Amino acid sequence: MYEVKPGIFFIQAENRGRYPYSNSLFLKGGTNVLVDTGAGPALNDLPAAPDRVLLSHYHRDHVTFNHLFKGAVFSAHEKDAEGIESREGFYRLSGLDRVDIEAYWKMVKQSDFSATKIESFIGEGQVIGIGPFNLQVIHLPGHTPGHCGFYIDKYNLVYASDLDLTSFGPWYGNPSSDPDQFRASIERVIDMDPGILITGHCKPISSNIKKKLADYAAVLEQRELALLRALKERPSSLDKLVEKNIIYRKHYGLEVLIFFERMMIEKHLESLIKREIVIKTEEGLYEAF
Repeated sequence: MYEVKPGIFFIQAENRGRYPYSNSLFLKGGTNVLVDTGAGPALNDLPAAPDRVLLSHYHRDHVTFNHLFKGAVFSAHEKDAEGIESREGFYRLSGLDRVDIEAYWKMVKQSDFSATKIESFIGEGQVIGIGPFNLQVIHLPGHTPGHCGFYIDKYNLVYASDLDLTSFGPWYGNPSSDPDQFRASIERVIDMDPGILITGHCKPISSNIKKKLADYAAVLEQRELALLRALKERPSSLDKLVEKNIIYRKHYGLEVLIFFERMMIEKHLESLIKREIVIKTEEGLYEAF
């Protein structure tokens, strides 16, 4: 943990922020605020107890250690709240009711779902006074419907959560995800031109931010082009496209990874059909113009 700016502490997660952990942010002031709880043991050494916990979205790697902060008020976007408050809501939003759930829990190194009551909603433009600075909520959907980032204008700092700048690229493998919204959210942060960018899975950066965001967004285009190349060779079914590993290099025989691959390919196809670049034939095959 270290202080990025006065009163703003970056908490690097276990395993260098890699899944199934995520980095957290602690804001110290008149109101002490923790953003996300996925960092692991480092959360035991906060500068003070948080009064509020802001959850950027419902994914397990961002809410794993909610139970450590029972005295705090928990907040999240309304569109993601059900994925935090109940097992059924989490399964519905993530689509994990369609796969081997035991294999999923093993993959994320958890044994079960732990529910957290969301006591207040956060949303676009909401300003939370910390004391020496204000925290503004920015709705950045695509990764999840209610995915949020946070902006501190005093330092031109953005916490973008899972607009995470990892080499894997954007992730949108839930039924509730949307790659076109994800692209728009990345473009929005680029337009904000932050001086400091912090994400859920990478260390804070303060140089070449626009280029790094543009390179991250370009992964979406690369996947789309790979999909179009495959379709220009021959019309294909969704199952055959999933087998090409356009998103994941390997599925390791895990049903859950195959499911996520399928979701992301299917969403690209839906977008391409809307833009009249791809059609779906009467035989159920996808074909590029």
